[in-house]
Amino acid sequence: MKRIYTIFTSTALYVSKLRSEMKKFLAAICLITVVSSVEAQLPAFSIGPKIGYNSNTLSFNRDSISAGMRSAFQCGAFVRLGGKVYIQPEINYQVKGGVFEGEKLSASGLQKITLKTITVPVLIGIKVINSGPINLRLMAGPTMSFVIDKTLDPPSNSTLWPIHSVDDIKNSLWSLQMGGGIDVFFLTLDVRYEVGLNNMYTGSESFNLKNNIFNMSLGIKFL
Repeated sequence: MKRIYTIFTSTALYVSKLRSEMKKFLAAICLITVVSSVEAQLPAFSIGPKIGYNSNTLSFNRDSISAGMRSAFQCGAFVRLGGKVYIQPEINYQVKGGVFEGEKLSASGLQKITLKTITVPVLIGIKVINSGPINLRLMAGPTMSFVIDKTLDPPSNSTLWPIHSVDDIKNSLWSLQMGGGIDVFFLTLDVRYEVGLNNMYTGSESFNLKNNIFNMSLGIKFL
């Protein structure tokens, strides 16, 4: 009789423990279901750093000079929010500018403009191929650049030079970026062309100066 009681007590205790574990298991399943449902309602989110290479060219409306190309770099960070259609704001440190060329301009025939900027593009993109680890994207959007440092080499008062002082260059520039990109797992590679929209020169209304940029950048998605 004592043995039967012991077996009954052990069985009841086992059943009680089993019920407790089942409750925990069901609670975990419910929690996972709720979290998954909430995540399904939220847009995809990525953030990470990026570095890049720029090829800068000035465009202007003066036949007596021509434009040379300057190479520079950029670094910054991006946020990507959305699924197949997404928005991607960025903040980048970017070196812009270019070269004026002409035989009659100076002894060297060159004048270089260097603009160090904080550039903030806001891009709207679409994933043409969206297959999980590999995505092919197209994007475009406006860009605002805040000039934090200007260099003119050489500075010249000659009437042959279009730019006589760094004070003749605006402190804020508008442009339009467009291009494509590819994601491979956590790496994201973009190729873009940036077209200047506003005249960056304030010294004369007759001289229209804009900066156009070819850019390649590589980023890492942390999320």
